[in-house]
Amino acid sequence: MLTYLRIQNFALIENLELELGPGLTVLTGETGAGKSIILAAVNLLLGGRAAADLIRAGQDQAVVEAAFSLPAEAPARARLEAQGLALDPGEDLVVRRVVSREGRNRVQVAGGLSTLGVLAELGPELVSLVGQHSHQTLLKAEGHLSLLDAFAGLEPLRQEVATAVARARQAQRQLQELQQDLARRQERGAWLREVVAEIEAAGLDSAEEQALKQERQLLANAEQMIRLAQGAFQGLYGAEEGAALETLGKVRGLLADLARLDQRLRPLAERLDEAFYGLEDIARELGDYPESLNADPGRLDWLEGRLLTIQRVSRKHGGGVEEALAALAQARRELESLDSGQERLAQLERQRQEALDLALDLARRLGQARRQAAPGLARAVRGELAQLGMAACEFEARFSPPVGAALATPDGPLASRGLEEAEFYIAPNPGEGFRPLSRIASGGELSRLLLALKSLVASQAGAPTMIFDEVDAGIGGATGTAVGQKLKRLAQGAQVLCITHLPQIAAWGGAHLTVGKQVRQGRTATVLGVLDEAGRLDEMTRMLGGQKDGPAAREHAQAMLSQARRDQVPDTP
Repeated sequence: MLTYLRIQNFALIENLELELGPGLTVLTGETGAGKSIILAAVNLLLGGRAAADLIRAGQDQAVVEAAFSLPAEAPARARLEAQGLALDPGEDLVVRRVVSREGRNRVQVAGGLSTLGVLAELGPELVSLVGQHSHQTLLKAEGHLSLLDAFAGLEPLRQEVATAVARARQAQRQLQELQQDLARRQERGAWLREVVAEIEAAGLDSAEEQALKQERQLLANAEQMIRLAQGAFQGLYGAEEGAALETLGKVRGLLADLARLDQRLRPLAERLDEAFYGLEDIARELGDYPESLNADPGRLDWLEGRLLTIQRVSRKHGGGVEEALAALAQARRELESLDSGQERLAQLERQRQEALDLALDLARRLGQARRQAAPGLARAVRGELAQLGMAACEFEARFSPPVGAALATPDGPLASRGLEEAEFYIAPNPGEGFRPLSRIASGGELSRLLLALKSLVASQAGAPTMIFDEVDAGIGGATGTAVGQKLKRLAQGAQVLCITHLPQIAAWGGAHLTVGKQVRQGRTATVLGVLDEAGRLDEMTRMLGGQKDGPAAREHAQAMLSQARRDQVPDTP
């Protein structure tokens, strides 16, 4: 229960303090007085968006703080404990939010600094805001299933389904990721095998390339080398006249004759003999040399092709022969280490199927429970609407498969919300037939439907503090009285605050607050007043459109207040 609220420097509010009790509290006032500003301030405590232009002119920051009394079994206590913010028994929860003009936010929860995320999670456990935008929410089928689950108490099972579906989706993602990884491995393996085959087929050898280059150089110059060798041979031995060996032979004979005459020249003659025999050996080798050269053009073409292959493969796989051979060794090692992953694939497939089977089993139970609860919700809504002046209105929930991202199952698409979506249909008048709520309900009908559904959900789920902002839109007269009675009955088990323009609703409040404007020192400020019986009578008279001392309106206002005090609120059907 919200026990205390303070708002400072927020829009038109300079400083506002409010103490609240259980039951139904109504807030009334002229249009534009600041009633919805109070609601916007409360929304800040629930993690709502804050804009710098909401800070009062001339101030640097706005402050909103509240105190909540929480019973020991309140879900909010468990959420606080999960955040490490446990309260002592009987201790009130204090929430404070400061918004600066620079856009910075400071959040305090239970005396410690906190975050907007914590407020957003904690907020629904503390306050339920039913504003004018809730009518738009009611028109969207996405919220209908949540209302049905809340009415039937199926939210724990729904959370189990959501958790199981999330696990199934995770298993599905892991399986798909492994399948993609295996496909990449197969592509990698195929490429590595091509690398190995190409380098092995090239038969690379670190010494071969140099040897082939030398042979190519010889073959490319073979004709010139043969000519040079033949010329040298001719000069030494082959020429018919003037060959070096022929001339040297004559010199050798002369020197031999001279050595016989002078023994001192014998060593010189021997040295000449050695030189002659050496030149003779050289001439013989030069004569044989042309035959050692293979001047076959086909051999040269082969050498060119072989060297081109070595260079192409080497450059492709590292730049040189040594680098290509290293790449070959690496490719062989990587091929040996590549795991097919089939065992892991089978394991993930089993895990995915187990997770999907569990999620499907839970979703079947949830779907069956929803279909069993739907007629009960329809009966309860019809009973509520009958008290709100819509006795002829028929109501039902219809189911359809979920759309969007969902898991394929034998039972159809499975989403985090289950195997079905729900949409509410109504037939406001006999004989018109059922149509979707979004296509048939008027503003007044939506207000009453919203109140009926909120009442039913609150009675089943144990509602937190509920704040209704102009839930009376589009209604009046006797219907307004019925809505006031409904709010009063709802407040018997919860704290309810209602911002209203209808005196028929305001009359049912256990406490009545009025919101107005005052101009002080040239500044406009929103002020809040707690009305006593005389003040309530004056405000009710104003709301009925009369002056405070207008006898007719005042008499009518007094009759409304008397009836509200006298009448008993009907029990829940």
